[in-house]
Amino acid sequence: MSFEIVKRESTDFGGLVLPRMELGSSAHATDLLKFTRERVQLRGVEELTTVYVAVPELGWTAVIGYRCIDLDHLEIGDVLVRVPAGYFAKFTPDGRTSDPIEDVWIQAEVAEKEGRIERAYAEEVEVFRPPNNVELFISLT
Repeated sequence: MSFEIVKRESTDFGGLVLPRMELGSSAHATDLLKFTRERVQLRGVEELTTVYVAVPELGWTAVIGYRCIDLDHLEIGDVLVRVPAGYFAKFTPDGRTSDPIEDVWIQAEVAEKEGRIERAYAEEVEVFRPPNNVELFISLT
């Protein structure tokens, strides 16, 4: 398992919204999520970010997009989500599976199950840099 505890500054992200998403190692493989990622990548986004936001009584909402430097950087029609500053467990692929996104989510699930991290179930950030560089930031209590 490959993770470290990091402190992240408050960061804004812009992108397209997918409500009522499941969170976990298989969530990234849904057809709708794949389709939305492809649409955002067609815009020329090199560092594709998915921010999962807990919505009371609805579950998780995914915002698929990009780091937003300022409001002028926000594309027309996209939403803006702010991930507050805090401590996160940062996971990188360790080769558990051939899919690097699935790999980091499995590691996060195992780390929580083994009591190595205590998740806050707040904003969780997945950063994908093609072809296979992934970082997953799991919010901690």
